[in-house]
Amino acid sequence: MASPALQSYTYFRNLQRYPEPATKIVSLASEIPEKRVDNETLARLIEAPPELKAMLPTLIYRTTKCRTRAYSEPGTCPSDLAVAAARKALDRCHLTLADIDTLIFSSTDMDMLEPATANIVQKKLGVEMINSFDITNACNSVLQAINVANSMIMTGAARNVLLCSGEIGSYVGNRQISSLDELDVKMGGLTLGDAGAAMILTASDGDEGLLEINLMNLGEHWEQCHTPQATDWRQTGGIIHGWFYLDMPKLAKVAKLHTESYFREYATMRLLVEYEPFFYNNIARIIPHQISRKFIEDIVNELGYDLAKIPIVADLFGNTASTSTPLVLSKLIEEGELSFGSGQEVMLYGAASGFGIGHVRIRL
Repeated sequence: MASPALQSYTYFRNLQRYPEPATKIVSLASEIPEKRVDNETLARLIEAPPELKAMLPTLIYRTTKCRTRAYSEPGTCPSDLAVAAARKALDRCHLTLADIDTLIFSSTDMDMLEPATANIVQKKLGVEMINSFDITNACNSVLQAINVANSMIMTGAARNVLLCSGEIGSYVGNRQISSLDELDVKMGGLTLGDAGAAMILTASDGDEGLLEINLMNLGEHWEQCHTPQATDWRQTGGIIHGWFYLDMPKLAKVAKLHTESYFREYATMRLLVEYEPFFYNNIARIIPHQISRKFIEDIVNELGYDLAKIPIVADLFGNTASTSTPLVLSKLIEEGELSFGSGQEVMLYGAASGFGIGHVRIRL
């Protein structure tokens, strides 16, 4: 847990440290819709002046390096993607649905405002009675759910936790663009993609598991990214209008500043507290939230890291919000680049509207 030695740090004063992990991930899976929408196809779906429509494919790629995004079939719900991923995760481990005592749905998206989407996931999985609830913290929802699951397992409040998420960003991107100026707040919605992700956590019985959890929000920046687009919808007596709003230039500046500072301070902290001269050498992969390929590459180049250690899929699947880090980790395990029981360490780094940042460090 956090120690007095950490109090002088900006980002790591409340770092949770687990030299002997209490919780481990035993299975991961993702669900990615088959449909791919490239920039040219997306541009044809947008209502905009002809000259702007013609420019959009190039502008989207130049700004974000996004080429395609995954879109669900019409009528798909977040719970559908979460359930599909959850079933895969259960098939990949020794635990069965009967062993799960806690179900957490953690996403920016949801089937409806009430009840918790976890209840809908529960019914679709065929579970009659279980402790099920939602956790939401924008694109850091899954990381925050890992934090809660770890605490529950440590205290004995849970034994086996199924954590899942479903994101359908294709529903919330505003495709009515009247001018170039509007792209500042609508470009982010054009990169959103759909996906589901799931993981199963249980008590660790060895060296593998969660080594560090460090999450925080800088609430002063919350207005730079939000859904619905109108922040006063409740005060004016209206219903939710679900368009996604992202002031990309402003939030990118904040995210870049804090991400670079976070990793530089992390390297110093690991040296002085953990006596680890080059933490980067001991990490198999750093898996960032998939904001955009361009944003990640710019940060990696600024920090001088090896891009081969930083997997990026945002150019292929789009920004899949809270599912992006577990999706990438699942893919790396499926492809054999990482494996459970290997002792490899990975760092899941989150950056979310709110503005939230932080990481979870895991030994597989």
